[in-house]
Amino acid sequence: MITDVLIRNFKCFKSLTVPELGRITLISGRNNVGKTALVEALFLLLDMRNPAVTINQYGRRGIEQVTLTTEAIWGPIFRNYDMDGEILISLTINGNPEQVTVRFNQEFVPLPPTTVRTEERQIPTDEELTTLAVDIEYSGKSGKKIILHHFLDPNNNNRPTVVCITKPSKISLPSASFFASKKHIQAKDIAEQFSKLAQQDRENEAVDFLKIIEPRLEGLKIIKEGAISAVHGKLKRIPRTLPINFMGEGMEKLLSLIVAIAHSPNRIILLDEMENGLHYSILPKIWEALGKALRKYNCQLITTTHSYECLQAAHEGLSEMPKDFRHIRLHQKDDETSAKLSNYDMIGTALKTNLEVR
Repeated sequence: MITDVLIRNFKCFKSLTVPELGRITLISGRNNVGKTALVEALFLLLDMRNPAVTINQYGRRGIEQVTLTTEAIWGPIFRNYDMDGEILISLTINGNPEQVTVRFNQEFVPLPPTTVRTEERQIPTDEELTTLAVDIEYSGKSGKKIILHHFLDPNNNNRPTVVCITKPSKISLPSASFFASKKHIQAKDIAEQFSKLAQQDRENEAVDFLKIIEPRLEGLKIIKEGAISAVHGKLKRIPRTLPINFMGEGMEKLLSLIVAIAHSPNRIILLDEMENGLHYSILPKIWEALGKALRKYNCQLITTTHSYECLQAAHEGLSEMPKDFRHIRLHQKDDETSAKLSNYDMIGTALKTNLEVR
């Protein structure tokens, strides 16, 4: 699990320290204070070997295309678009220090030497793309540094490539999943994740979880229509199955969450805007079920929220595991962002006295 965080020069953060994250950490704060940027920073480290780790952040925010220029591709992740600066993300994971620094490299040339085309064009943000060149330097508990060069190879139709001095397989980090607030999960991706659970004859774990919001659900199965596979649900008194994506955003979200937790113990789940697609009245039961699943499979959930009801529901639903809960409220003053930490008891007191904690 991630317990301590230090972020410098990433997006809106000049320097941000977040201590003592728990198994379940709920992040709140005003608009544009950096809630989403915080979970994006965590995923940048956890997913560093993915050539599209940076550009996919734009797609999750609803940006469908970016222009193939240095500033458009790399500028947004650097604070104030200052690519002369250096991004630092330092985490304590399972008691061990893990750190990456990100630098723009104007001199890196892949081997064999290539000539980069300079004309402007558009890149879809949901494709596996990145550009020439950013260096990500990783150092972990062993003290050994590993440098990964992320770039587009113009000799390979600008497909993503990672070159590293030391094999990236030597980087040992926990598995992680990122669920964006503005982007639906593709039906084929949900089907692929669910199939791993189904192979172990554990479909009922997902069914029982989804019944929190849809009591009529009798079962789940993977249906293939043409070349596309999708998870379908069978509801009482309805003669045929329905794609899970047709049952609402909440069903889609919860199925993806429970499958990510159940089929991959020790995973870190990053979720932007927990409450989206979920009615406030069922949130306490969802928090209770999530908490039990996270503890059972030793997973961690770090999520953002705008909702006072979501925070109230978390306090109610997690009453049997108070030590696992943390609340982080981000504040921004002048050019600095800070994090205020509250535990379960502190949030309970704040809620009882109607203090503003969002």
